[in-house]
Amino acid sequence: MQFSQIKGQNNVIRKLISTIDRNQFPHAVLINGKDGYGNLALALALAQYLSCTNKSQSNADSCGECPSCRKYQKLIHPDLHLIFPTNTTNKVKKDNKSSLFYSEFREFVFNNGGYGDLNDWLTFSGVEGKQGIINVADANDIVSLLTLKAYEAQYKIMVVWNIDKMNTQASNTILKILEEPYPNTVFIFTTKNKENILPTILSRVQQINIGPIDNDIIEQELRILHPEYSEEEIKKDAFLSEGNILNIRQAYIDKVSEYFQMFIELNRLAFSYKTKVSEILTFTETFSKMSKDIQKDFLAYCSKTIEKCWQYSIGMQFLQHPLYLAEEKFKKNYPKFITKNNLEGIFNVLEKSQKNIDRNANVKINMTNMIIKLGVLFEKR
Repeated sequence: MQFSQIKGQNNVIRKLISTIDRNQFPHAVLINGKDGYGNLALALALAQYLSCTNKSQSNADSCGECPSCRKYQKLIHPDLHLIFPTNTTNKVKKDNKSSLFYSEFREFVFNNGGYGDLNDWLTFSGVEGKQGIINVADANDIVSLLTLKAYEAQYKIMVVWNIDKMNTQASNTILKILEEPYPNTVFIFTTKNKENILPTILSRVQQINIGPIDNDIIEQELRILHPEYSEEEIKKDAFLSEGNILNIRQAYIDKVSEYFQMFIELNRLAFSYKTKVSEILTFTETFSKMSKDIQKDFLAYCSKTIEKCWQYSIGMQFLQHPLYLAEEKFKKNYPKFITKNNLEGIFNVLEKSQKNIDRNANVKINMTNMIIKLGVLFEKR
């Protein structure tokens, strides 16, 4: 992948190139930003640029033609190593690690151009109802692979996508090689949840923050994806995407539609928590069968939607009502239940429920308690 294929992030790219050209690039960097901002795509383009043997000074990019670039574009360069979250599947029933999913991961990257999120990957690789993890087997592979000499390129490059999914044992395993790296070894980590990374790892990397993609770039993508759209529709969807390229893809639209229906059902149960016990248990049973990443993603969606409802209730204008898909009665009344008296409590309940998922708490009990607490908070509006 080349920098020219990255959507936006031009200021970050210029700084990276300048650092490399001055021979001041650190041995470990952390690209911090959402998948839809391009964290993986940027990591792969950076790795290709570092290894390119005919860098273009005029175009500020890898050449795309040298033997190194051709191998990088197929993700088969012997000095490029990829680590990413996995779990057991019907194909890999035990001892899962990245190397066992390498061909699937390459296909996943090619299909989405480096712009795919973790839930997409877990579904693509056949991980259902489980959380993606980077485990100690992956960490041992990192250490063993980087002890070898580079085969062809100047650098041995280890790209770790979603380093925040590395468990504590694995994180501790790579600390020494991070602190005392082998010559010509480069780590490129990515994350969208920096707060979940072991502090001792954070202290050993240089952080690179990437932000939302500019609206004009999102609009260009929408014109390609939806040539039938009017300019008004394009501007509306670009605004609602919040600078995240994944938010204009059909898969995201389908996911949001599903989340929205769950959101409506969850809140209706909360409003009637005293009388709809059996319906609450049915909801939590269904929810418990989803993967942990989807569970947390849904609760994050709930927090975001409730925040928008609060903003709407106090008069902030949007291009679109936050509950535009809901029936008229719910759309009209629900924002009234989000007030300054209960807003903080609602966010705290949702945040605690997400943390309980990380702690492997019983999902049915966790969600049942959450629904009841939300119902009590709605009564305090």
